[in-house]
Amino acid sequence: MIAGKILSKLRNYVAKEFVLAPTATGVTAIRDGSRTILADDYKGYSLGKYLTGQLPKHYRTLDAIASDFESGNSCLEAVLGMIACMPTVASFQNSHCGEIAAAQFVEELLGYRRLYSKLTMTTSENTNAHKMDGLFVKTSCTPFEYLFVEAKSSILPTVKTKTKTHRSGILTAMLESLHAYDDEDPRFEFARIRDNLEESFAINEAKIIRGDLTPPGPDNLKFLGISVTNASTVNADDDDFILSKQCDIHFDYYALVVTDLAELAKDAYGRWMNMKAAAA
Repeated sequence: MIAGKILSKLRNYVAKEFVLAPTATGVTAIRDGSRTILADDYKGYSLGKYLTGQLPKHYRTLDAIASDFESGNSCLEAVLGMIACMPTVASFQNSHCGEIAAAQFVEELLGYRRLYSKLTMTTSENTNAHKMDGLFVKTSCTPFEYLFVEAKSSILPTVKTKTKTHRSGILTAMLESLHAYDDEDPRFEFARIRDNLEESFAINEAKIIRGDLTPPGPDNLKFLGISVTNASTVNADDDDFILSKQCDIHFDYYALVVTDLAELAKDAYGRWMNMKAAAA
C-alpha cells in the first residue's frame, strides 16, 4: 500500500471486462452495467490463494492484528486470533467470500478506499453483517466521493437447485435492499463509519470524512450493486432485468463472475481452517 493506494493484485486475475447492454426488444437500460470475469489462476497462484491472504483484514483491523504480534505474548495465539472471527460453516464462508471479493474489486480495480470493514462487527463466526455491505471513499478527488455498495452472491447451480438464473433471487434481493435503504435514516451508517473509521486515513482525511458523514451527509454519494456469481449462470435475461428494473435509489451495477464460488470459498478459507485445526 503506497500513500493510501492499494496495489492491485486482483487485476492479474481479470480475464475479460465489458459493458452490459440490453438485448431484448423494448428493454431500456436505466443504469450503467459492467461485467468482469475473473480467472481461476495467475502464474500458478490460484484466485483462492490470493483471497486467503486478504481475508484476515476483513475480520480484524490491521492495527489490532499487529498489536497482537507486537505484544510478544504468543505468535501462535496472534495467528489464531487473526482468524478467530472467520466463519467455519461453508454457507457463511460462501457469502462472506462473495462480499470480500466484491470489496477487493472496489478497492483494487475501481480505486476506492474502504471506510471500515463491516465483517469486524459480526457477533459470532457464523453470521452475516447487516445494512449496506460495503462503504468506501475516493480521496483523490475534491470533494471526496463516497460509494455505498450492496453485494449479493450466489453459488447456483447446486445439486439441489439446478436454477441458472438470478432475477428472481439475488438480483431482486439487491433491488429490495437498495429500495429499503432509501427509506432508512442514514444516521446509523454514518455514525458507525465515524466510530470505526480505518486508521489508514491521514488525520486531515479523517477529519474531512467525519465532517462529510455528519447528517445530512455528503452530496457526492453514489450507490453500486455488485453480484458475485458462477460463470455457468451468466445470461442475457438477467442482464436485461437488472439494467432496466426501477429502484428508488439510483445505482450502477457490476457483475463479478467466477468459475465456482463455493469452490473458491473452500480454497480461500481452507488454508486458515487447516492451520486452525493443526494448532488445536
